[in-house]
Amino acid sequence: MSKHNDRGPKPADQLFENVFAHRLPAEVCTIVADGISGAWRNAERLLSDAAVFVEAGRLSSATFLITTAREELAKAPLLLDACMLDFSTHTSVLQKLCRAFYDHVAKHAYIALLEETLADSMQRAARFWQHAVTRWWPAGDPEYGEPDMPHATYFDREFPLYLDFGDFEQRWLVPDDAKQHARFKWKPEPVAKVAGLLQPWRKADADGLCSPLVLEIVNSVFKGRYVGTDTPNADLERLYSAVEKRVTEEAGISSESFRASPIIRWPLYHFVAQGW
Repeated sequence: MSKHNDRGPKPADQLFENVFAHRLPAEVCTIVADGISGAWRNAERLLSDAAVFVEAGRLSSATFLITTAREELAKAPLLLDACMLDFSTHTSVLQKLCRAFYDHVAKHAYIALLEETLADSMQRAARFWQHAVTRWWPAGDPEYGEPDMPHATYFDREFPLYLDFGDFEQRWLVPDDAKQHARFKWKPEPVAKVAGLLQPWRKADADGLCSPLVLEIVNSVFKGRYVGTDTPNADLERLYSAVEKRVTEEAGISSESFRASPIIRWPLYHFVAQGW
């Protein structure tokens, strides 16, 4: 059996070398701009496929595709986070972001924070992040027979797709469309919910806000201020206002479009750097 994969570079290391290492900021921003566009477009494609499965009643496969669409969309804010760093000095954080690019749990957390409307500070965003990346929830009171709970990605990616043997149930767990019915009764239903997350990225791209020029502006403004858990809201507002001013002047994009875009969000790269 070939051991090539064991000897060769890991995908995350290769991604860092290909996108960030030994490149000028303008080159990085051009590559990242294409990645952001590719992320939401591929998420849109997967979501369209999922809608076909939903229509056919194949809900387990639809659930897997919806989850994969969410993870593809998560690459857009993840790549935007990378553009907020100094490419020459924050290499370790960029390397962690490249690892997150391939990690289901990290991408789940990105989308969870993108959906979250209650986070009102970096400190609160940090708490939401920690909750979103917790990989294993210990059981409650054993008297009630509550099992340990794996991460949400198990129920969204593996449970709908793969045969498994349940530790708690002590029987084979076979993917079954009927077991997914409840999920598709939620409001908004899963396809519409992801479509709602996609729309701001589609509009931002159409408005030119995901262009290399705008990403260069974001990089120029943010790279000198590392945003962490203790960064005050006022500091973030000043940074985004500085980006807004330059975007309107240099890219000719309206303040209204910028303020409504997903560019303005809680940067998560510090949490990624701490591990997950």
